[in-house]
Amino acid sequence: MFFQQFLAVKNEEKQQKEDCFDQLKTMVESLFKKEVPSIQTTGHLLYNANLKIQQYLHAAEFHRKQIDLSTALGTFHQEAYEIARKKGKQLQLLMDSFILLNIEEERERVNHRLMLVDDKIEKLYRQFQNKDEILPELKEKFWQALKEDLIPILVELR
Repeated sequence: MFFQQFLAVKNEEKQQKEDCFDQLKTMVESLFKKEVPSIQTTGHLLYNANLKIQQYLHAAEFHRKQIDLSTALGTFHQEAYEIARKKGKQLQLLMDSFILLNIEEERERVNHRLMLVDDKIEKLYRQFQNKDEILPELKEKFWQALKEDLIPILVELR
């Protein structure tokens, strides 16, 4: 009984002690693992992320060569090129942030850099914690919206 109370107090302390670094790390890690599913270790996750980034770069290069604004198909290639570049850059940013947020020595520097947006991070984190209550049909839109909100914050870390 005493042990359970002790654990409950520890969990409450941990939740209260979560700073922007922890909140951002949790959200970035979940988003990154969703973008690059991997069953194995962190190294394997990073390897798969690099492969996916390379695929986006190759797709962008292919579509760039096919752009011809005088045809509908050429316009399609321009849109595909822009999408592939955007997704590649976002995944690269997620991966870089994932790596940075797994370096404990960076905690103080990251928290300092995020002082101006810490209220936004806390707001996103509260919404992130309720992700299980979202309808399955809307989960993909939720993750996309979270990514759109996190990307400007992550750019600030660079």
